[in-house]
Amino acid sequence: MAKLLAVRVAWSNADAGVQIHGGNGYALEFEMSRILCDARILNIFEGAAEIQAQVVGRGLIAREEASR
Repeated sequence: MAKLLAVRVAWSNADAGVQIHGGNGYALEFEMSRILCDARILNIFEGAAEIQAQVVGRGLIAREEASR
């Protein structure tokens, strides 16, 4: 759950940073461009967010069923 949240927060913050920097956010000379690329690749390296969400969901359902 922590990895999924961290990746989503990283992407959200990077996206907001690009919005703040405007066109410079995409220019390769600016660090914001690298941060955006890094935030995007985290989603791939750490497993697709959709897969992580499914794993978390299955775990929560199993935990709920076990407590009954």
